[in-house]
Amino acid sequence: MDIFGRSLKMTLSMIILIVLVVLLIGAIVTYFVIDNPSSIWGALFGSLTAGLIVAIIQYLIAWQDYKQTEKLKKLKLIEVLYNRSARDKYTEYIKNCNRELDVMGVTAVRFFNDFADTSTQAPEGATVLLKALDRKVRVRVLLPSDDYIPELKKIDSARVRAKFKELHQYQNLEIRYFNHTAAHSIFRIDDTCIIGPVFPELESRNTPALHVMSSSPMAVNYLDYFESEWAMAKKI
Repeated sequence: MDIFGRSLKMTLSMIILIVLVVLLIGAIVTYFVIDNPSSIWGALFGSLTAGLIVAIIQYLIAWQDYKQTEKLKKLKLIEVLYNRSARDKYTEYIKNCNRELDVMGVTAVRFFNDFADTSTQAPEGATVLLKALDRKVRVRVLLPSDDYIPELKKIDSARVRAKFKELHQYQNLEIRYFNHTAAHSIFRIDDTCIIGPVFPELESRNTPALHVMSSSPMAVNYLDYFESEWAMAKKI
């Protein structure tokens, strides 16, 4: 058995507990080694021992909270979104995007309507997607084909196709379609992504999501799924 090839993984909470126990043992040993326990040094180490015992007891009580915090850190969670209606936030995400922007949803009509306005009177926030395309950001949009979206949403799908034709000059913009019902929503911006479910009877803006680092264990599964679907999907 190669015990030397194993890596020892210790959490911060475990390290803190070990340090407290070592300090306690050291304080107890020093207290009993002192010739006169009633001296100033004896009183000092006696008080230190009592304080460390109390600290360890309090730490053990809070142990579960520390473990939960460490789990959240491992997930690399940035923010819990109770809905996806904050247009200003998405504006900033796209504005700061420098490399790649991936979108997976039902129709993506809000994505294009809100951020790819080509009219001359369009406010600055409504053109951030166009500016990202001008910066050569790679934009991929992955959607279900019309056979797998509700009848009422097919008009939105048609609008997205029309917008894509309008933006034909951007070679770094691509839309592909998969042949099944959408189950997941993915919005990737460089090194972070917003992931969540798709509920058939609920608008995407009203559904919850998680904003996490793209290297998060949870995000990796979503992004691998996106790449798999992208490889099999059909172009317009």
